[in-house]
Amino acid sequence: MKLQFIGLILAIVILREIRAREPVAPIPDVGQVIKDLDGLHIDGTTFEQGAPCRVNVQRDLPRSDQVQPLYLRPGTDLYWLPNADGHLEVNRGASIELHCSHPFAPANGESLDAKLRSIRVKCVQDTTFEWLGAKIQFSDFVCSHSMSYTVERLDRSCGNDTTSPSTSYLYRVGYDTGDGRFVVTMELCHDPKHLRTHYAHHQLTPASVHFQKNVKRLKFSTAGHFTGFDMARIYSHKSQEKLMVPGLIDVKSGLFLARGHLTAKADLIYASQQRSSFNYMNVAPQWQSFNGGQWADLEDSTRRYVARSGIVASVYTGIYGEMKLAGSKVLHLTTNANNTGVVAVPQLFYRVLIDVGHPTRGIALVGVNNPHATLAQIHESYIICDPVEDQVHWLSWLHKSNAKGNLKKGYLYACSVADLARAVGHLPRPLLEVDELLT
Repeated sequence: MKLQFIGLILAIVILREIRAREPVAPIPDVGQVIKDLDGLHIDGTTFEQGAPCRVNVQRDLPRSDQVQPLYLRPGTDLYWLPNADGHLEVNRGASIELHCSHPFAPANGESLDAKLRSIRVKCVQDTTFEWLGAKIQFSDFVCSHSMSYTVERLDRSCGNDTTSPSTSYLYRVGYDTGDGRFVVTMELCHDPKHLRTHYAHHQLTPASVHFQKNVKRLKFSTAGHFTGFDMARIYSHKSQEKLMVPGLIDVKSGLFLARGHLTAKADLIYASQQRSSFNYMNVAPQWQSFNGGQWADLEDSTRRYVARSGIVASVYTGIYGEMKLAGSKVLHLTTNANNTGVVAVPQLFYRVLIDVGHPTRGIALVGVNNPHATLAQIHESYIICDPVEDQVHWLSWLHKSNAKGNLKKGYLYACSVADLARAVGHLPRPLLEVDELLT
């Protein structure tokens, strides 16, 4: 059978060569030929005829009040992500791994072995999968208990700039499967001494624009860190009003400091990924008028750009500088045991996109985190790299937003990645080589 397959491929190549100058009907590519070989066994792989199973991320996963398992590439620590159309696609006869931290709930009347934490279910048709001979709808595979994510410090330093030369470490966020695998949702470069996260790192794919809607927001968690600090109280409106000078906080008009996500909830596709974003290491004090204004537009625009262009983007979202009040006093949300200010309010937020397929191409988008700053102050103190938005056609919306002049919603500009990396100092050194623009 293997020889028949090789012969078929050679015949296609010869036919293309002979008829190169003739107007011929399109010839199927090799991948399509393989799909059409019903039941052939090549090097131990079975190809079954028929369309793959397609699970719509919005309609065909467990309900929002149920606990989804992790959807994994079998035997790996990688999520099985949807395609660009928002469908989790599994070839006919192939299997996907499902993982729960506790036993699975009964599925369509079928009780699953209480000892099992991971199972591999086989695509039958559409949204029907097979488990031990039983045909079960994909949405019926549900965990019996909620799954807790982990924020784990790695033995690696990061963010080594002049302001914090040795106090920052890399952390990974995700799910420990208990069998030597850790399913990562994001990485964070965090300074535990100053309670400051320099940046978060994750990926955007064309499927990211299809992130699951209506996923219940969790309460923010310290995930075992921030010992000695009541982070919920620190971010509370009441605490801010006591700490700030009169007139700086106005909750009704959105002038208060929110827990601004670095890795955005809506950048993450599955419920398990989204819920892991609600940890205090993945946030920084961000003015709500900016958080729900220009910054929200920026996040949405970058997701749509990635989907439209078909790239996979490596994303770094971080902070720079410290917002200062009159008299050059740095604004902090609290103090430590030595009465030293911690949880500083950042001067700027940035979002860096790098094309994984062409790693010298990228774009850095920078936003002013000060609704009280004037345009003159912004141009004097908040532009830290050479603006290039005029050269990036998909950022045309940015010009219009800035032109409206509502600075409470934020002010945005774009730079080359290398230029921003030189300015902020704490990003990974390879970003200094990303000097082409992602236009």
